[in-house]
Amino acid sequence: MPTPQKESQVEDIKSRLSRCTIAIATGYQGMSASNMTDLRARLRELGIEYRVIKNTLALRAAAELGKDGVERVLQGPTAIAYGYGDATEAAKGLNGYITTSRLPLVIHGAVMDAQILTSEQVVNLAMLPPRDEILSRLLGQMQAPISGLVTVLSAPLRSLVTVLQRASEQGGGAPAAAAAEEQPAAESADAPASEADAAAEDATAAEPVAEAVDTTDEESSEETADAPEPDEASESEEPA
Repeated sequence: MPTPQKESQVEDIKSRLSRCTIAIATGYQGMSASNMTDLRARLRELGIEYRVIKNTLALRAAAELGKDGVERVLQGPTAIAYGYGDATEAAKGLNGYITTSRLPLVIHGAVMDAQILTSEQVVNLAMLPPRDEILSRLLGQMQAPISGLVTVLSAPLRSLVTVLQRASEQGGGAPAAAAAEEQPAAESADAPASEADAAAEDATAAEPVAEAVDTTDEESSEETADAPEPDEASESEEPA
């Protein structure tokens, strides 16, 4: 029968497993007490708890939570690093400490939500950018097609605006062009009128000459009518 102490330990492990975003199982053989103290202090600064557990109690806690496959990461004496924030930050913190300290700390695997990660997957997780950066990149990739679609859709509108602006600019010079076109037309219209006036003046000037010719003809006719006809008697008196 489990002792109250063991029951308390199981409940403690259950509480941490249910609250954490990732639980990384490590083998701590060969580490001194001072090394463990330094490791806990480093990880605590990152919001990570590092606890030595008993495998049997951890398996029982995992079974009660419905987490299967946990036995694959519990190998020999085990200590678990509980991360409560970004899972990548916990992996980075633990893997970074191993790399810089060169201590005999081994990563056996991890439990992340309902997934069981191998040691290689935990190291790969440590190489990923932070969660916020990943989301920012993903959002940028999602927005890129939308920006392209907006550009494609706005292209006809920009073309229409350009055409309207050019039409407006050309419309400002239209009255002057129309006036320039109307001026030769007006001059052409005035030319026939001037020619007609000149013809009328010529006709008026010709009228006195015609009247003078008519008067001379009439006077000549009257003189011819007034001249005396030859006397028949005079003609008979001429000698034979």
